[in-house]
Amino acid sequence: MKVTKYPQSCLLIEHNDKRLLIDPGSLVPQRYKADDILPIDGILITHEHVDHADPEFIKTLVNGQSMPIVGNQSTANTLGELITLIMKDGDELDIAGFSVRAFELPHCKLVNGSSGPQNTGFIIDKTFFHPGDGVEVSNLNVDTAAVPIAGPDISPHDVYQFIKNLGCRTVIPIHYDYFPGDPHFIATIMDGNSSLKVIVLENGESAEV
Repeated sequence: MKVTKYPQSCLLIEHNDKRLLIDPGSLVPQRYKADDILPIDGILITHEHVDHADPEFIKTLVNGQSMPIVGNQSTANTLGELITLIMKDGDELDIAGFSVRAFELPHCKLVNGSSGPQNTGFIIDKTFFHPGDGVEVSNLNVDTAAVPIAGPDISPHDVYQFIKNLGCRTVIPIHYDYFPGDPHFIATIMDGNSSLKVIVLENGESAEV
């Protein structure tokens, strides 16, 4: 599959002429127009924070088309009818031509130490994992993962342990446009693991995974 990165945690996944957009948040329309990303066949939203789900930008992307807009219950409570399909932990459905499995994991702690909202990661075609703002996971192994590297309390140790727990072979750093982080640093903290490939994508840049 082809993965294109946009600001913060927004990724466009392409496979077999289908295009699935994950977490189109408020930092994306600051630099991109909807036409820069379209066409799309569906949208996945990991949680309700505006840097992952910008309601007005989502409406612009959809523009009256019929497409699945997927989120968890908390996100649906916040965004209302904008969410057309609620997925619960463990649900596995065909979404816009992709196999999508919902995998709930805790949102990282907020700056005041409180728990974040319900956070649901998505496993795409059994190989690619987008965890939203979560870095705590067990009982999951995937080949490729997007990994948030910065946040209110995400440390290099958290990133290191998250990657080790997932057992993945390829990592795409995300979530460093608001809380700043250095995506190139990830390769240096993995104990020189030569079997791990870290793909650093600039915004608008793509890679095959």
